[in-house]
Amino acid sequence: MLQKKVVRSSWGAVLAVTLFVTSCGLGGHEAQKRLSEGEEYYRLGTSSNQQSRYEESTTYLKQAEESLLAIQQSAVSSQDWLRRNQLLGYTWFYMGNSCESDQLYTVAQDYYRKAIPLLEQGSNTVYLTCAYRDLARTIAIAQGERDSALLYFSRAEHYAREAQNDLLILDVQAYRYQLCYPDSVAQRLAVCRRLAEEHGAHARYSELVELLLAGHATDSAAYYLERLQPKDSAYTYWFEQSYTYLKSKVLSQRGQAGQAYDLLLDLYDRKIDELQRDAGARTYALALHYDVEREKHLAQEAQRERRWQQTVSIILVLVLVLVVALLLVLWRYWQHRRREQAAALQALQEKYVQQLQLALERLQQKVSLTREIEMQRLRGNEPEFPKWLQTYRDEQLTMNKESLDELIASVDNALDGAISRLRADYPRLTESDMQFAILSIIGASDNDMSILLNVQKQTIYHRRQIVRKHVDGQIDDIDTWLRRYVLKV
Repeated sequence: MLQKKVVRSSWGAVLAVTLFVTSCGLGGHEAQKRLSEGEEYYRLGTSSNQQSRYEESTTYLKQAEESLLAIQQSAVSSQDWLRRNQLLGYTWFYMGNSCESDQLYTVAQDYYRKAIPLLEQGSNTVYLTCAYRDLARTIAIAQGERDSALLYFSRAEHYAREAQNDLLILDVQAYRYQLCYPDSVAQRLAVCRRLAEEHGAHARYSELVELLLAGHATDSAAYYLERLQPKDSAYTYWFEQSYTYLKSKVLSQRGQAGQAYDLLLDLYDRKIDELQRDAGARTYALALHYDVEREKHLAQEAQRERRWQQTVSIILVLVLVLVVALLLVLWRYWQHRRREQAAALQALQEKYVQQLQLALERLQQKVSLTREIEMQRLRGNEPEFPKWLQTYRDEQLTMNKESLDELIASVDNALDGAISRLRADYPRLTESDMQFAILSIIGASDNDMSILLNVQKQTIYHRRQIVRKHVDGQIDDIDTWLRRYVLKV
């Protein structure tokens, strides 16, 4: 029963520790913080992307990706998990845009492919249209895989029609004609005119001019070129470059090669200045990014170190508590076993004290009867010894061997096999030695032993010396040693 209680206590302690560690590991608050950080970085990244600051946009978007990927599904609600997936899908979509602007088409494709499953969870048809469109476009430009590009263009158009967005439908068609059907000039012109004139997609004027110049429709190209000058746009610089380049082509077709050359030379100089500024800005940004990343790394290392120290402290405290609890349980168990053994020995002593009293009474009766018979013989009578008394005179033990074996077995069982271990540890002990040892262990005196074994006290003394020699000749008090041995074991 006590062992069952010990097992239950151990399982209870393990359960308590498990619940404590689980509660400490719950990251609900941390997950909400990560979600808010990811959303804020996403907004900064998309804002920079729309202003053509692609490097800055990539930095913010990567920070958003890191924060969102750190969130575990078990730490947030289902609604927050869906919100996290939508933000991560948008983040990967814009990271693909940034990579595409740097002509990293393969990397952009990877981001688009990762974004699409998450966007499909939220059923955002506008973003899905753009993601499939840009994936098809990068495949057509980088790999030239026309069939794959057409497949993704068809999916993009499907989502555009599902969104009922005419601008996106025409945009997908324009890219499909441009990249997969380059000879469909009339269709491209029609789509680009609708995009530019009906939907305000001014960037399509440059494509119109290119197509008209390719068909030597110089006057029409010049007409649409003048409309390629939007005001207050994030892409003003791109429009200016495109306008200058196309203007030089119009002048060249009109035979004004000198003016066309001057425009191209001016465009080249500005491009060189731009590249130099961009290189300087990138170098500074890289250095700044390195410093920021280094400080961030150091802060993360310090935070991890603090968390490790806290975790180690908690583990040490838990281990100390468990050790103390285990020691307390073992001490209680040991005390219980000592009480059980003491009670068992006491019961055995009482049992054999009663048997000793019976043996003494029997011996006294036999001694008295024997004395009476001897007195009658001295008076001249010749009485015969009763048969049972004659048997007594021939007996060697008051307690027979079966009684002693029963006593040895009882003590051995009460002391968890201590007597068996005594036999095994000291094989020189004889049967007579074990009879003395067992009577000594239960507290029998020399007088009791002489009566129970029907021997002289001097024989008990000699038997004690023999037992001491068979165990260890250096022992002073063999009786005390025997009791300590069995109780200690």
